[in-house]
Amino acid sequence: MKKNSELTYKEMYQQPASFQAVNDTLDDIFKTLDQVFFGEKKYEELIFTGCGTSLYLAQASAAAFSSYTGIPAKGVPCSELYYFPETYIKDHNVLVLPITRKSYTTEVRMAIDKVRTYPQVTTLAITCDKDSEKYNDYYILSPDTDEDSVIMTRSFTSMLYMAVIMAMYVGGKKEEIEQMKDYVPYSEKVLKEMDELSKKIMDEHKNLNLFVILGQGIYYGVANECMNKMKEMGLSNSEGYYDLEYRHGPMSLVDENTLIVCLSNKACRDGDKALMEQMKSYGATVAVLGGELGDTFDGAADYTYSMDKGWNDMQYSAIIGFVGQLLGYYIAESKGLDADSPRHLTQAIVLK
Repeated sequence: MKKNSELTYKEMYQQPASFQAVNDTLDDIFKTLDQVFFGEKKYEELIFTGCGTSLYLAQASAAAFSSYTGIPAKGVPCSELYYFPETYIKDHNVLVLPITRKSYTTEVRMAIDKVRTYPQVTTLAITCDKDSEKYNDYYILSPDTDEDSVIMTRSFTSMLYMAVIMAMYVGGKKEEIEQMKDYVPYSEKVLKEMDELSKKIMDEHKNLNLFVILGQGIYYGVANECMNKMKEMGLSNSEGYYDLEYRHGPMSLVDENTLIVCLSNKACRDGDKALMEQMKSYGATVAVLGGELGDTFDGAADYTYSMDKGWNDMQYSAIIGFVGQLLGYYIAESKGLDADSPRHLTQAIVLK
């Protein structure tokens, strides 16, 4: 490990502690969710919103919530919500959920202050910053995610973990929350093994200059965040897509300098296998990660990583994205870049 990226790398390894902190405060989270979802007010739609990493978190969270509850939900950038609120709010009860590491991010405040002028809107922050309570009706908190690094790692995964738990709780699937009681030790194991895999990929393929991350369902938002990590840390060309959308134009860029990483949802295995075989035939290096892969991708991928806890994709979603963080780190290392000081970036975007 290079000292110039020591802080970011260290905070990646603090992610299991953040999961533990969420688990330790579940009673408080459930109490807030009871107030928001099981009171007199019923919501016809949920709008998850954020900027950058938090937008990708919003995409994944919306997928989880709709899947578990049947209530329509979408992920929208804060800037879109600010400039075009009536496109999303309209004349029905809407719960808006800003997702933020720091409460003072300008675009988050702009969007939430505007939508709260509409009487039918309630806000519930998913946050790492208790000060979010100052401009929201409710909040749920990831209490142990005080990152010093600019790059979001443990804040992303802990808030996604919390959002998935929220979806399960509101959707009446408390048994699935209970199934994750050993999330902390399992996440420690996955983190270490994905670290080894990411280093191996980069050590064995020093020619790579295009990084493509694919995901469907809840994994689409996670894939976008993996893409973002490679840009932020490694200053590399990276792209995120729905799996099968990659055929529709973008695959024209694929060559022997391309890494394709597929976060394979269990519902998509047949399509993913055929797509990976096709990408390999074009010269790409292919890695597939997912739950219970078995031998599905034998011959279709250069690298595979199977998570074998018997969980569903929602339960795996907060940890499968470790691979994007670690690949971003090793890309930066290969270029001699300092992931602790990413170019042009700060912890929160504050507009003057």
